[in-house]
Amino acid sequence: MTSLLTNNAAMTALTTLKNINQSLDTTSNRVSTGQRVSAASDNAAYWSIATTVRTDNASLGAVKDSLGLGSSSVDTAYNGLNSILSDLQNMRSKLQTALSPGVDRTKVQTEIAAIQSKMKATADSSNSSGQNWLSVNSATTNTAYQATQNVVGGFARTANGTITFSQVSVDVQNIKLYDTNSVSVTTAATTAQIVAATSLTGTTGFGSGTGTADFSGPNEVSLSVNVSGLAGTLTLNTATLQSAAKDLNKVTTDEFISALNNQISANANLSGKVVAALDTAGRLTFATTGAGTAATLDVQLANASSASKKVIDIGFGTVTTAAQPAIVTGTAITTFDLSGGNTKTISINDGSATKTITLNAASFTALGGAATSTSNTAVNTTDIVAMLNSALGAATASTVSATLASGKITLTNSVAANAITIGGADAASYGFTAGPTNPAAAGTVVVRSAKGTDAGTTPAQGILDTAGNTYSNTGLGSYSIASIDISKLVGTKGDLDLQAVITAVDKAIAKVTDAGTKLGANKTQIDGQKAFVDTLMKANDRTIGILVDADVEEESTKLKALQTQQQLAVQALSIANSASQNVLSLFR
Repeated sequence: MTSLLTNNAAMTALTTLKNINQSLDTTSNRVSTGQRVSAASDNAAYWSIATTVRTDNASLGAVKDSLGLGSSSVDTAYNGLNSILSDLQNMRSKLQTALSPGVDRTKVQTEIAAIQSKMKATADSSNSSGQNWLSVNSATTNTAYQATQNVVGGFARTANGTITFSQVSVDVQNIKLYDTNSVSVTTAATTAQIVAATSLTGTTGFGSGTGTADFSGPNEVSLSVNVSGLAGTLTLNTATLQSAAKDLNKVTTDEFISALNNQISANANLSGKVVAALDTAGRLTFATTGAGTAATLDVQLANASSASKKVIDIGFGTVTTAAQPAIVTGTAITTFDLSGGNTKTISINDGSATKTITLNAASFTALGGAATSTSNTAVNTTDIVAMLNSALGAATASTVSATLASGKITLTNSVAANAITIGGADAASYGFTAGPTNPAAAGTVVVRSAKGTDAGTTPAQGILDTAGNTYSNTGLGSYSIASIDISKLVGTKGDLDLQAVITAVDKAIAKVTDAGTKLGANKTQIDGQKAFVDTLMKANDRTIGILVDADVEEESTKLKALQTQQQLAVQALSIANSASQNVLSLFR
């Protein structure tokens, strides 16, 4: 039907042209921007996700920059340490040269002073981005100093939108070489902590390596714990592990620790005062939550809850111990003069008989070629122990034997139930106090105790400028590696002090090496994190591309098609508008 009032064909053509123009605008925008979602109106969900990922990528970019700065600081400190380590090795060589006869130590000191000056200059110039970790000022007035420097190493967003940053910590306090602060600094109070003898997975209770324990039958763990005078018993068995373990035949270490802490929480005396955990070596540990000397902790194995139960080992042994032999260790002694008529007498009772032993010149001669002393005027401790054992084993042999460690004589009774009683006029010369020493009885429960420490002070200076050594033989006072002066070390006493100086330098080399190891570990961690952050940023870019990027080839093809459709729609509209001319022609 043809109408004078309404041109349906033209309206349809116009609507089609509008839709084509709208699609053409959308496609043109995608081709020009390269994005199919460039605004929230295009796809609200994808736009929101992409915007969040872009924000995260910006944060990761900042993390990457921080890691770069941190890596630079670590590299600077590491290079400084390496240079100073070479200087210390050179210093030790000079000091060893100074031990040689005829060497002018004043001239050697000139070289050492030059090395000391170079080390200080190296440490002072090891700056990066205003940070110096080798030469510091830890005084409380210096608010810029931080004992631990934290490098931002990672960024994360939790499900509830909370942002967290992980950090790589560099322990400046333990790697610093020089510190202008000569005042002691405060150290934090420590907690009381008790650690088991072996890793939990290495105990017989947990299968010596299988990593699980069987609590389905009579096996049980029973511990008596006392925290600052408040005691409680922790019992883990079939009944108490029901809710914590999936399989009582194979209780894991994690389930065991969780159940142990549940028992602690349920005990009114222990709740909130002590925590059970595994240390880095996998050993069971108990630590107080409070710190200071008031924090005391005792842990011992308790008796089984019933006769049918068997207490298993979790690194604390068993409930009872076997009888231990009587052992007595004396104080450190030096040499004996057994020349002429000199003697040293001691009596040793092994629980059944007393042996009176008198060491003299004949005793030393009897050692023959086994003697290690050059003469009987200065018989060393090795030969003293040899003569004691010879006398103890002669004729009616004693059950006591002697051993030597760090200049101290130890007497051990091979009969566990018997004591050792010492007497004699010269017992003190052997390092012993007269009287009996009883063995530990069988069935004694082993109690492990620990105590926290109060906050205190420690020297603030660094590895090289801490005056922790003394010229003890020449009486010239104390010195640090940075202040060594060998020009006045003369004579025999000077030689002894010079040897001590060489030892001190060697210890400093070990400490600087350890500091370099720590910095090397920090560098490895930072470099690894940089590589990970870079990979993560690229992955985020791909995610954004998948969500919002346009397929340019597809959109270009669609653009050409829409342009053709636009031309056809314009022609259709023109044809539809010409219909009214046909109506007018009827009236001509």
